[in-house]
Amino acid sequence: MRHETGQSTLIRILRKPKGVIGVLFLVVLILMGILAPYIATSNPLQQNLRLRNSPPGSETPAGARLLLGADQLGRDLLSRILHGIRFSLLIAAAAIFVSGVVGCALGVLSGYVGGVLDSLVMRVVDIQLSLPLILIAMVWLAFTRPSAINVIAIIALWTWTQYARTARAATLAVRGSGFIEAARAVGVSVPAILMRHVMPNISASILVIASVQFGRAIILEATLSFLGVGLQPPAITLGAMIASGRQYVDTAWWIATFPGVAIMLMVLGANFLGDTLRDVWDPKLR
Repeated sequence: MRHETGQSTLIRILRKPKGVIGVLFLVVLILMGILAPYIATSNPLQQNLRLRNSPPGSETPAGARLLLGADQLGRDLLSRILHGIRFSLLIAAAAIFVSGVVGCALGVLSGYVGGVLDSLVMRVVDIQLSLPLILIAMVWLAFTRPSAINVIAIIALWTWTQYARTARAATLAVRGSGFIEAARAVGVSVPAILMRHVMPNISASILVIASVQFGRAIILEATLSFLGVGLQPPAITLGAMIASGRQYVDTAWWIATFPGVAIMLMVLGANFLGDTLRDVWDPKLR
């Protein structure tokens, strides 16, 4: 696999239409999430029942403009979506980091060591893939205190298996290569071999998986919030906004629609970027 500088990789990504769209969506949404406390037009928790279900473009008594309208409690929808994007991105990024570290560590060790460890890790992966994880997540979160840590743990539990399988397959592909044998011959320790020789050769595959899993993590967080087992109010989540707005679809469609559009754009951006990274770095994954 050819290694490239970050600049050359970015150039190749931006030569592909899907790459441009993916990068554009993610950069804009990430900036919106980071700057949410500064660019939000009002307090996302402030209620004003006189403005309840106000359509997009309505004007408040103070003369401010509700660009995306107000929800059923008169809260500014744009401000709530900005903070919801911030929360979704933070939860997804943390979960993908945790699952990536755990999955890669187990996958690399499984592929390099082999034997009983390999069989054990792969059996755990097979068992987990056969379980209805959404149902398990709902039960777990229903009987534990809703918190960001619990949501991150559930998402990490749902996504680590793909990293493990990918890391194991990539490790098996390079385990018998000449540079690995040479490192063993001169007495390089196993941790050093894994960090210096194995991980750099599987990093492209892992990053492709991470970009796709990022979108899945956003969907799972929104699903848990929609079902009422994610973070509870006053935490602002896009899934909960959709759930509370679905009963007003006929009379105030914007309450559920705009949060759904935000989720869609985040997932599309992650998936488009993942597809482009796959084409640029690791065409064997196509």
